[in-house]
Amino acid sequence: MLVQVQRGTGATAHGLSGAEERVVTLLSSWTGEYHLPGLALVNVNVPEKTAVRQVDGLIFTPAGLIVLEVKGFVRSQPGVLTVPPNGAWTVDGEPAAVHTLTGLTPGDQVKAGVYAAKAALAGIDGAKDSFVTGLVVLVPQGRGLQLGDTGRAGLGIHVTLATQKDLRRVIRRVTNRGGTWTADTVLAACRVLALGHLAPERAELLAEGFLDQPPAPIPPTVPPPRTSSPPPAPSRSRASTPARTASTSTNTWSRSPGLPAKPPPDFVFDPITPPTPAAPQPRPAVPPRPPARPAARPAPFPSERPERRRRRIPWGLMIALTLICTIGITAAILVNQMFAGR
Repeated sequence: MLVQVQRGTGATAHGLSGAEERVVTLLSSWTGEYHLPGLALVNVNVPEKTAVRQVDGLIFTPAGLIVLEVKGFVRSQPGVLTVPPNGAWTVDGEPAAVHTLTGLTPGDQVKAGVYAAKAALAGIDGAKDSFVTGLVVLVPQGRGLQLGDTGRAGLGIHVTLATQKDLRRVIRRVTNRGGTWTADTVLAACRVLALGHLAPERAELLAEGFLDQPPAPIPPTVPPPRTSSPPPAPSRSRASTPARTASTSTNTWSRSPGLPAKPPPDFVFDPITPPTPAAPQPRPAVPPRPPARPAARPAPFPSERPERRRRRIPWGLMIALTLICTIGITAAILVNQMFAGR
């Protein structure tokens, strides 16, 4: 890995802290079989809208950009470091004794550097869509510090100790995502950040492992067209059906009712010349039936007319009516005379 350190001149001159020197030594030692491709620019400023933000380091890799934040401890503090959802980082429940001048947690500081780097490099082709990772490197005093739950440091933020094994494992995990940064992209980023004096030659970047040309875009996966499946092969039963049909049309011996299942021994079957059908035997003449006689109609029954009965004169009734009329008339006359005499 190529390592370039900006130390400043004049009033802006400032050296590296002991923790930062420790990290620079680790990054510079990855050569030969332990080589990791990349360019580390240490102690640089990232321009913002109205000011600049100082970051401990920018590590360009073929897979993306890593914003580095190095934090040393002001005293020995063995224990397990955890990152709570809010507030200061703790070691066994006590605030971590990390060196800071802003009052922010290491996670907040590296997040600010990530946002500033994204905004500054947004206009560079090949860099605006790349992933920017934040990495907090802790340099304790003495031994005994262990990392606990650091998942709450933030999305895309990693926390590691300044050891050869731990720091190398985290950076290698990031660089294994696949190459997107070319040598020209790195040089363009150095010009945008006003770090052209720290940028190496293009040939050095190519030898370091950066791409010469951007990778070709992966074409979208198109499912293969659906092809109609071939018709199933005819089974043995189907294949033998025409033969049975032909045998049925030519050999009707076993199909004829009333004949034995096997033909007699003197029967010869010729598959080419069909056998001559036997002459039909004449049927015995059947005498014609006499025409059916119409059924005789039954004789009509004589209609029996009832005898005319003589009408009888109801003499009794007539006499009774005569008497009633006579009595009624007589009564009417008597009543009339009685009223008339008055």
